Amino acid sequence: MRIPLPAVVGASLVALLGVVGVVRGAQPLPAGSVGSSGADPIVVSGAYVRAPAPPTDEAAAYFTVYNTTGTPDRLETVLSGAGAQTVLHVETAGGSMVVSAAGPVIPAHGSLVFKTGGGHVMIEKLYGTVKAGQSVSLELQFQNAGIVNVTAPVIALGAPPPTTGGSS
Repeated sequence: MRIPLPAVVGASLVALLGVVGVVRGAQPLPAGSVGSSGADPIVVSGAYVRAPAPPTDEAAAYFTVYNTTGTPDRLETVLSGAGAQTVLHVETAGGSMVVSAAGPVIPAHGSLVFKTGGGHVMIEKLYGTVKAGQSVSLELQFQNAGIVNVTAPVIALGAPPPTTGGSS
């Protein structure tokens, strides 16, 4: 059986491009390329969600955001697979809670802490039961850094916050 010449040429071209791709992939990237810095611009740690007390259909998420850059960044939105909507609540200087429509700013080389009794992300209209031992996905959208995905363990109501884990 004879193989048509166009098929042989096409297969040879695909093989050649594959070799070029492997060789290019083995070359070091120039300084300043994406991913070469080794440090993420935004680091999220200590994430957790408190299991809600029935019959509520809301749960609160807490975490700490570290901005490792020399430029302030803004947490614009948070999405969660656990509920239909999320609301950013921040604590004012006077200690009251307000909805942060534009999103809180994380200062350059600074942090923002969402903690029990303070700022938090309210996950509303839960799709189902959220119980201790489960995990909740959070997608944090930053003005400069883009999207940071976080997995937050669910802890029981009244349990102490975890000291590690849930980081991006």
